[in-house]
Amino acid sequence: MVRDVERLTTTIPVVMLAGDPVGSGLVTSLARPGGNITGVSMMQGLEGLAGKRIELLKDALPNATRIGLMFWPGNPAMAASLVQAEEVANRLDMVIRPFPVQRGDELEAPVSAVAREGVDGVDIEPSFLLTSYPRETGELLLKYRVPAVSELRRIAESGGLLSYGPNLFDTTRRMAYFVDRILKGAKPADLPVEQASKLELVVNLNTARALGLTIPPLILARADEVIE
Repeated sequence: MVRDVERLTTTIPVVMLAGDPVGSGLVTSLARPGGNITGVSMMQGLEGLAGKRIELLKDALPNATRIGLMFWPGNPAMAASLVQAEEVANRLDMVIRPFPVQRGDELEAPVSAVAREGVDGVDIEPSFLLTSYPRETGELLLKYRVPAVSELRRIAESGGLLSYGPNLFDTTRRMAYFVDRILKGAKPADLPVEQASKLELVVNLNTARALGLTIPPLILARADEVIE
């Protein structure tokens, strides 16, 4: 995939929205992207966001000791995210149980596996396999009664318990800045990749009630949006 992008960008400037553009090999660095690609990073594998989601899940589920982590193994940012999750889990006396997902259109099998394993909750790490089916993912989590946190608010809206990550609408809108600069003559190599700056916490109280959970007041006070 990266090679295809490299061939394309020899002649056509590309404004990207990517999880970890450095780890994926799309750019040399955020400050100096080089080549013909620039845009916005969603900070996957960066800034401790995976670890923060594990902390939030522990705050919401104080008695949790085993947390599942659903991910696509082909995501280059996953290695850093898994390390972060395990470091935070160890500090909180919890164990991370990995659940790799190979096909985004066959989500019921991994979600049901999470439920069978008896984990207390699950963190769903973003990748195109999972982000392509947010509604289906949320509905399956609710069906199998699995409390979940994710970067994607659409999963929280559809049946997940929490979401914490960059605001996708604001991040996508920021891409217009790069398009404008390039159309006015700027080179992508001279436009530093920006990191998503606005993070939001969404809590689905409907899901909490359906699962018989009580969300601590501190989480509700910190939430940017409460769904009820």
